[in-house]
Amino acid sequence: MRLTSPIRLIGPLIGLLALSACATPREACIRDAAGPWRSAVAERKRIAQDLARGYTFKTEFRRFERQRWCRSGNGIYPCWTTDTQPVTRRIPVNAEALQTREAQLARAIPSLRKSAEADVAQCQATYPEEAALPG
Repeated sequence: MRLTSPIRLIGPLIGLLALSACATPREACIRDAAGPWRSAVAERKRIAQDLARGYTFKTEFRRFERQRWCRSGNGIYPCWTTDTQPVTRRIPVNAEALQTREAQLARAIPSLRKSAEADVAQCQATYPEEAALPG
């Protein structure tokens, strides 16, 4: 696997920024208003899965050197390159800590939902739907 230069990483980042800019102000407001509630629901689901399995996954990125063949104007010669590779491992879960966090989320989710509903209503009032274009 070859390391990519920072310049090659900028293109996709600009594309993602442009795509996120496509949202209307109303859509962006609603997405931001419901964000904390959606995050809490997703975390609770992940915790339930981890508890059911008894382990979670942890990904680390390791760097290693390897020899390969390089080219130049004078021919081919051996050279060293640094590769980065993801390594995913199973990690046993701390069931007590996860159950405590799950209980906290269970208590917080109803208030987060009410807050999200109120914020979404405010977004809808601030940014009323535009009339449909004729045609």
